[in-house]
Amino acid sequence: MTTLLALPEKPRVLPGCELYGYETLFDELSYWIKPENIVGEIPAGLEGTLFMNCPGRNRIGEQQYGHWFDGDGMISAVTIKGGRVHYKNRYVRTPKFVNETAAQKILYRGVGTQIPGGILKNMFRMPGNAANTSVILHGGKLLALWEGGKPYELDPATLETVGEYRYEGALTAAQPFSAHPRLDPRTGMLYNFGVFGVPKPKLHFYRIDPGGEMVDNVSQYVGDYSMVHDFAITERHAVFILCPAFMRTPFKFVLGARSIFESIEFDNSRNTKVVVLELATGKLVREYEFEGFFGFHIGNAHEHGDNISVDALCVKNMDVMGGLADVFAERGDDFKFLANGARFTRFTMNLASGAQHQALVEGSIAGEFPSWNPRFTGRENRYTWLSTIIENGTPYSFNAVQKVDHQTGELKVFDFGAGRFSSEVNFIPHGKDATEDEGYLISIVYNHARKKSEVVIVDAGDMRTEIAVIPLEHHVPFGFHGGFYSETFV
Repeated sequence: MTTLLALPEKPRVLPGCELYGYETLFDELSYWIKPENIVGEIPAGLEGTLFMNCPGRNRIGEQQYGHWFDGDGMISAVTIKGGRVHYKNRYVRTPKFVNETAAQKILYRGVGTQIPGGILKNMFRMPGNAANTSVILHGGKLLALWEGGKPYELDPATLETVGEYRYEGALTAAQPFSAHPRLDPRTGMLYNFGVFGVPKPKLHFYRIDPGGEMVDNVSQYVGDYSMVHDFAITERHAVFILCPAFMRTPFKFVLGARSIFESIEFDNSRNTKVVVLELATGKLVREYEFEGFFGFHIGNAHEHGDNISVDALCVKNMDVMGGLADVFAERGDDFKFLANGARFTRFTMNLASGAQHQALVEGSIAGEFPSWNPRFTGRENRYTWLSTIIENGTPYSFNAVQKVDHQTGELKVFDFGAGRFSSEVNFIPHGKDATEDEGYLISIVYNHARKKSEVVIVDAGDMRTEIAVIPLEHHVPFGFHGGFYSETFV
């Protein structure tokens, strides 16, 4: 039974207060936070590193990139060690970053950016790798990820760029590596994918052993679906949701007339396809079709007998993409996120009979960036945490976190407060014997009152206690994904 929750409903104030959170952080820094500046206490025994990726600069010189997804990747490393906290950041030295920094102008196409100067400047040019979407530590390597290209290897201690990484040649020249790999906590195997092909896209599926060796690379056609951002794993299967977004005019992109996003069209007359692959081999097991929807992010998945269930964030169309094109534009008071944002939906499919079902996740409200206890990846989890936007007076970006109880439908919400904006939160288990929700949520939060960011640790269980607020000496531009690891490098 769902527990009804009274959410804040405060008059809107301070329009545009989130905009500085998109501005460039020019400095590359490395420093310890003074213990006396920390509000609250670092939990005893908590040690590790939070690596996060973001578009650290969304414009170069006098030119703004055409989309938030084209900003240059900047990695932040927040290290907690011996009760102290260290911050470090560094830009990924991709050719795009290095050459545009030297020229102080746009030299590369992006997924939503065209090189100024018309068709001839863009003809036959692929987007430059921005390395700006996620960062993972696996097999002893720290990798910055961007789904349209190869990973970039970084030194985890210094964050200096080692270079483009191709898994010793196992990742071929035409194969991209998604920003949403999945780690199986039972085996240490890492799974990922890439979608590429003109005019007909191919789904490439990768399996990487705990030592970091790519042991499988399987490719197959799954139709003409062009937009696949995320996927999920169960104990035996991989689940992909292919939204009805198609590159109808690939040659207009190739010939320089349109960017990738201008070339991809959402077709609401087509169904959304769910594709199930065998985890061990990458072979296609079964396909399903649901009424069309769009979504970036997928939650956890699990299987029980012949049934597979996967949670995904769904909206009716791709209109959200337009809203991400100009991050410096003020948000109007007409957008209501709770009414129009992505809704958490569970899709259940029977592998034997083909029966299928979908339903909103009970108790959830509109949200993004799903997170869960990583020990439960691929098996049934009781709790999911998602970023959301509530009417706390400044509903102009993600300002709260919701906790959904899949067993009871109970919803708990932590409000960061007016003028404080987060992005993805990461769950840190309390210990090996802890219950599923016994742990911490850690995130980087931009505080408009300070025009600086802070690392915030929240009690993931009660969703009321702000355990520690660690003020930084600067802001960290809004970003996307990362992860917390028990290793430290300072």
